Amino acid sequence: MKNIKDRIKDKFGYDVSGLPAYIDAQSSDIYSDLLYTSGLTSKINVLEGVKGSEEIKLLNANLALQVGDGCVTTEDGTITFTDKAIATKRLMINTSLCNDTLNDTWAQLLLSIGANRQDRDLPMEDVLTAYIIKETKFKNQNVMFNGDTGSAVPDLAHYDGFVKSWDADTNVVSATTAQTAVTSANAFDIAKEVYDAIPSELFDNGVNVELICGRAFANKILSQVYADKDYNALLNVTEEGSEMSFVLPTTNITVRTYPQMNVTANQSKMFAVPYDYMFFGTDLENDLDGLTVKYLEESEKLRLRNLFRSGVQYVYSEYFVKLVLS
Repeated sequence: MKNIKDRIKDKFGYDVSGLPAYIDAQSSDIYSDLLYTSGLTSKINVLEGVKGSEEIKLLNANLALQVGDGCVTTEDGTITFTDKAIATKRLMINTSLCNDTLNDTWAQLLLSIGANRQDRDLPMEDVLTAYIIKETKFKNQNVMFNGDTGSAVPDLAHYDGFVKSWDADTNVVSATTAQTAVTSANAFDIAKEVYDAIPSELFDNGVNVELICGRAFANKILSQVYADKDYNALLNVTEEGSEMSFVLPTTNITVRTYPQMNVTANQSKMFAVPYDYMFFGTDLENDLDGLTVKYLEESEKLRLRNLFRSGVQYVYSEYFVKLVLS
């Protein structure tokens, strides 16, 4: 069992309506909400310094292998340079805190000594900073996956994310199955159909490809394998950063879940994605670049803002695969 200090977490927002008047709470241990730390940006290409839009440069070559004898040679082949734009949107997490609301509760222990300093100093600065960064990563990954400019959810309406783009892209390979729904009796078979549709060139060239889906889909794959297949002894299911993963039996490809694939609209979806051809555009070099803490004289509040740019793009659509149910 971990020491409580190794699991420090804090409840964010300064909502003290449920706290009794401070009497003798001497503990400085604060619990924070556990937020998922973005894992997708660690696997795909990150383009830094993208202020508006930028071209992703692509090169394709088709060169002939010829006989090398003789003094006369013939040029045979083409080298083509193309590009695809990635656009970013300016986004932010923005909130303000009034330290005075912490007085007369146990949380007053967090305030600096002095009537003026207590308003200007950010209590638990490291903890709150880490919390806001995690919150930003989580919300950013939500829009990276499920962004939809037509969405009624404000957090997702900033730009079209990967899922909407893949669904609409006719150049993405369709793995069409005869199944009409994903169940514990057919999920493995369906996943195998998606795997079989992956272009062999990706494997031949060592491109990192994974099958991505929601946790419910992955659990149904495991249920079928354990129920009527002989591969259960080979399964090694791991949890990493709230992503469940395992190698799909009879293949060398990883099935990975993302929380954003757990939403109702995505629960029957699966994609085979080559991470090398996916891009995230931003104007930050690290997590702290966009974070500012400022004291507002007129309102006597502390404003915390994490400002950044965000956008996604992918190239070579013909190497992505999407599941299509009948």
